[in-house]
Amino acid sequence: MRTLTAVTGAVLAAAGAAVLAVAAGPLGGGPVLWPALVRYPAGHHGFWPVVAALLELAGLAATASLLAQVRDAAHRRLPAVDGPTRMLTRAAGRDLRRRALKVPGVRDARLRFTGTRARPRLVMTVTCPTDAPLAEVCAALREGPVARYREAVGLDGLVVVLRFTLEYQQAKLL
Repeated sequence: MRTLTAVTGAVLAAAGAAVLAVAAGPLGGGPVLWPALVRYPAGHHGFWPVVAALLELAGLAATASLLAQVRDAAHRRLPAVDGPTRMLTRAAGRDLRRRALKVPGVRDARLRFTGTRARPRLVMTVTCPTDAPLAEVCAALREGPVARYREAVGLDGLVVVLRFTLEYQQAKLL
């Protein structure tokens, strides 16, 4: 989506620069629009107010979309829950991390609780060696520590995102 937005912006910027170059004169200095297009707004007095209203609606839609994106990004990064729930998730998170480190193949675990009370989310980043069986580690985490965490915080609808980071071992040269 970002690539599409960037390409669209580049194309529109290039088109704007071309129009400015034509209007300024280096490429001929002629009129930018065809004469028929210039005469149409002059004969219809409601043309420019309609154009202004349409552009205003497009601007409002873009602003609403931007605000929704910012809100969603904030909910992915910061918890929007009340204080007691946040304290409970932190306490249960320490226990979850301690239990996750006991799972074979787990070297480190980092937790981040985000979302809202209606849509809670836990992002768990687990570091494992390259030879660890990730499917088994995932199943062990899901059935053990993560299930306990859901019970402890009382959020049955908790979405848990597991991210695995592989720990590469450097070969020693003699």
